[in-house]
Amino acid sequence: MMAETDNLPRILCLHGVGSNADILLLQTRALREKLSSSFRFVFANGPFFSEAGPGVLPAYAGADPYRRWLRWIESHRVLKPKFQVEAIRRCLEDAMAQDDESGGCGPWIGLLGFSQGARLSASILFECQRRQEAKENGVPITGYEGSSKSTLWSQDWQFAALFAAPAPLVALSPETGNLPLQSPTELGASLEDLEKALKDMEKVNPYGELSIERPTLHVIGVEDEWAPSQRKLYDTYCSADARFLLEWEGDHRIPIQTSENDQICARILEMAGKQG
Repeated sequence: MMAETDNLPRILCLHGVGSNADILLLQTRALREKLSSSFRFVFANGPFFSEAGPGVLPAYAGADPYRRWLRWIESHRVLKPKFQVEAIRRCLEDAMAQDDESGGCGPWIGLLGFSQGARLSASILFECQRRQEAKENGVPITGYEGSSKSTLWSQDWQFAALFAAPAPLVALSPETGNLPLQSPTELGASLEDLEKALKDMEKVNPYGELSIERPTLHVIGVEDEWAPSQRKLYDTYCSADARFLLEWEGDHRIPIQTSENDQICARILEMAGKQG
C-alpha cells in the first residue's frame, strides 16, 4: 500500500565534512517538519571515512562513523579525479536506489547540502545544467562514468538549498578542464587561492559559462569563519536572476529558529514552484 509521502517530489541531501546522513537528518529537523507534506527528503552518506568535522563535536559524539565527500586535510588519500567522482556518484545513486526500494516514486527535483555537501550540491547542479545544455545543442557528453547509465545525471535537478556552501565549484567531469573549477582531489581553496581562481575565470571564461542559472538558496551565518568564501560562491558562480541570499546571526551550522526557518522553507517552496 502506497504511503502518503511516497509520490512526493524528492530532495537529495548531502551532509558536511566529517559528518554523516544521520547527523544531517537531525540538523534539518525543523525545516523537514514544516515541509514534510511537500517533499520527501533522502539522505546520502559520503564515500570516505573522516575525522569529525567542524562543529560536529561534542554535539554528535558517538554518531560515528563520520564521512566526507572530498579531501579536507593533507593526510586524506589523493585519488585520481575519475575515482573520486565515481565514488561520490555511486554513493548518491545508492541512496536514491534505496529510497526507490522504500517506496519513493516521486521525481528527483532538488539538492540540499551543508558545508562540503552544499559545495558538492552546487557543483552537481552546475554539471547537470552543463550536460543538459550540451545535449540540447547536440554536443556529445563524456563523463567519468563512461557509457554506463547514470541515475544521478539523468535527473532534471531544478534547484539547490545551500547551507554554508564555500567556493569554488568542483569539476565533476573531464569535459570541464578548460574552466577554472577545482579538481575533486584538491583541498578546499584558501581565500587567496580563490581570488586567483576568480581572476583566471575572468580571462578564460568571460561569457559566464560558469554561472549556475538554476535557482539557488544560500544560507550564511554572519559569524561563520568561512562566510567570505560562501559569499564568493553566491556572488561569482550563481546567476543574479536565480540566486537568493539569507544571512543570519549564527556560525557554521543550519539555523533552527522559527524566523529563519520560515524564510528558508518559503524559498524552497518557491524554487520548487509550490505554494506555501
